[in-house]
Amino acid sequence: MVEEFELLEEAEVQFEDSDCAESVWHGVGYCESLFCRKKPAAELTLVIRKEGILYFLCADLPEFQELCRLHGWYVVSHHPFSATLEIGMCIMEAGRHAGWYSLGHSSERNAVYRELLEYTFERSERQDFYPYETSFKGQCVIDGCTCHYLHDYHPTWMEKKDEHQKRVSNLIFRFKEGGHCGELVAQILAFALLHAGFEKGRKDTVLIPVPASTRERQRRRFPVACYYLSRELGIEDGYKAIWIAEDREQLKGREKSGGEILSNLQFTRRYIRGKHIVLLDDVLTTGTNFLHLFRRMKELGAVSVTGVFLGKTVGGL
Repeated sequence: MVEEFELLEEAEVQFEDSDCAESVWHGVGYCESLFCRKKPAAELTLVIRKEGILYFLCADLPEFQELCRLHGWYVVSHHPFSATLEIGMCIMEAGRHAGWYSLGHSSERNAVYRELLEYTFERSERQDFYPYETSFKGQCVIDGCTCHYLHDYHPTWMEKKDEHQKRVSNLIFRFKEGGHCGELVAQILAFALLHAGFEKGRKDTVLIPVPASTRERQRRRFPVACYYLSRELGIEDGYKAIWIAEDREQLKGREKSGGEILSNLQFTRRYIRGKHIVLLDDVLTTGTNFLHLFRRMKELGAVSVTGVFLGKTVGGL
């Protein structure tokens, strides 16, 4: 017979009041704002950062994964911590919650678990492979079109002065190569767009990737990210909106005309006419390609165009 223990719930959670005109943070002794759809039943400790990063230690991983699904959080990674506990990290929309939550056998044990999470994930020598911030670093305007970007990007020839710059490069290079990070990129961008005020579930909005220089690069880079990002935002996946009719060599390092940039592309008008377009690309440098593509979208009847990038090259536009 398994002996059952009543678990002690403790919380020190701040939440942003979205009903206020200005950002107002409230401290609460209980977690109604955090677990607004379902409460945990098994032992669980969370450390939540305002940047949209959440660390967890849980006794029932399937239960915690269900809580994440219900509340719109995304589990980045997890692994066994002991015979009975799983440790890991999630991302969520930035700027909504901050603090900690504990459901455990004692106040002392809860405190130990919180310290353990902070040490594991925030000690100075820890090396993350990717950056996990879920809000945009900044924005710029190109010919009246607003472009959002997640990170300052330092090109390969530029010395990386800190670990964060290396993590940004890792994210962008792996995204370009395709593979497993497409879903992660989509989740981060979804949280960042929602934090920036993007209206979820608009059926007249289409996500379209900025075409790569070859069909093979396009196939590796964008389908996974487009699928998950459009699904998370509740908008149409426009991965097939632009067809690369013929591969072309990259035209970096010299002036390009609009005709030269767009000459190998075929556009499917039903994805564009009367739609709000979100153009997705990895890096914004000079903005030339984006500018000509933005103008073509408007010529084809797009109502509005917004640019979304993983990085903006330092010293570029």
